[in-house]
Amino acid sequence: MNPTTPADPSPSDAPSPAPARKRRPPRRVEVSRVEVLSPAMRRITLTGAELEGFAPAGPASYLKLIFPEPGQTEPTRPLPDGPRAVSMRTYTPLAVRPETLEVDVDFVLHGEGPASTWAAQAKLGQVLFLMGPGPGYTLDAEATQHLLIADDSALPAVETILAALPASASARVLLEVISAAEERPLHSAAQLEVTWLPRGSNHRAAGLPLEQALRSLPAIAADARIYLACEAAAMRRLRKLLTDELGIPRNQIVGRGYWKLDEVNHPDHDYGDDS
Repeated sequence: MNPTTPADPSPSDAPSPAPARKRRPPRRVEVSRVEVLSPAMRRITLTGAELEGFAPAGPASYLKLIFPEPGQTEPTRPLPDGPRAVSMRTYTPLAVRPETLEVDVDFVLHGEGPASTWAAQAKLGQVLFLMGPGPGYTLDAEATQHLLIADDSALPAVETILAALPASASARVLLEVISAAEERPLHSAAQLEVTWLPRGSNHRAAGLPLEQALRSLPAIAADARIYLACEAAAMRRLRKLLTDELGIPRNQIVGRGYWKLDEVNHPDHDYGDDS
């Protein structure tokens, strides 16, 4: 044996595989309220005894919802170690009311798909299964300036971040939506400036209005904290614009790819680490 070549590790020397992350048990929930926020946005309140103990993990945290398959009146309860449900999608818990065992979830109606199709026809008493919560966005307690750049898929996450900001902070928000009809008041204790950016119905234009708005912004504060959440490829382009052209340090930007063109089941943990 060449002394400079390490021996293959024996089974006892080989590193142990990382333990699989234990899934949280699914919670059965029912629709208790449906609110029309805009032509393309529905706020659906889910309730159920199994929401006991459910609490979001900070602003922009996430949950997973399991939808019925064709022919089902309600989805099958997933087994703790069973396969991943086919019709499962990731959402932001917008508001959680533990005293009434309720959670509000906002849905964008974007055409065909398990979640969008279901939300468009959601009725009182319909059943879903809910899993989570997953981790959210850690606010920098020292930062006074925040830039939130998002499309409509991340609007609920933006709202939870705005709700968590203190009055001592200022927030500039760039929001790309389908049309001007999606505009509605947003609220925060922070000093708030919101720009709505209609994209049109062409999803292949995703990110272009955000890019144009970013290029026309006055100088971004050197210590600004930036939350960037939209279509996955657009998120990468916009982060490159921020770092390479506008000189923002990458460690001041949190990127999230909420969806991806031509991909049905985009993962909920796309942070753009491959770019």
